[in-house]
Amino acid sequence: MKICFVCHANVCRSFMSQEILKQILIQKGKTDIEVFSRGTFVFSNLRVPDKIKKFLKKNGIEYTSHTPTLISKQDLEAADMLFVMTQDQLEELIDKYSQFGDKIFLLMDYCYDEQKDIDDPINKEGFAFSRAAKSLKQTIEVLANKLIANH
Repeated sequence: MKICFVCHANVCRSFMSQEILKQILIQKGKTDIEVFSRGTFVFSNLRVPDKIKKFLKKNGIEYTSHTPTLISKQDLEAADMLFVMTQDQLEELIDKYSQFGDKIFLLMDYCYDEQKDIDDPINKEGFAFSRAAKSLKQTIEVLANKLIANH
């Protein structure tokens, strides 16, 4: 199974989700689920902010490297499930790639049956960043349990 996370620039929410889910899957001994991430509006010169690296490290995930990558039709073909962070991203991908609409999900809707966006912590600092990042981590934990139960 292949899982793809999608956010705006592929340096914060989708990348964090990718790394958190990979860690959970390793801890649970699930080697048959591949995880990758993409963005809907990417500049290749963007880099993962230090606060993201620190959050991952604090949660036992060592940052190695990451190059933001724009989502492509090939990514949608390859993925079994794609999880977007916002309603706008869901609509954008379904409008552009309607043939893959049955495998594109709003992350909060899939995990909690809530039509709600995932807050973007990229421009937040201190407590606001920490709260948004922890909330994302908890959502990915819920997703991991659902994926493992259904796979």
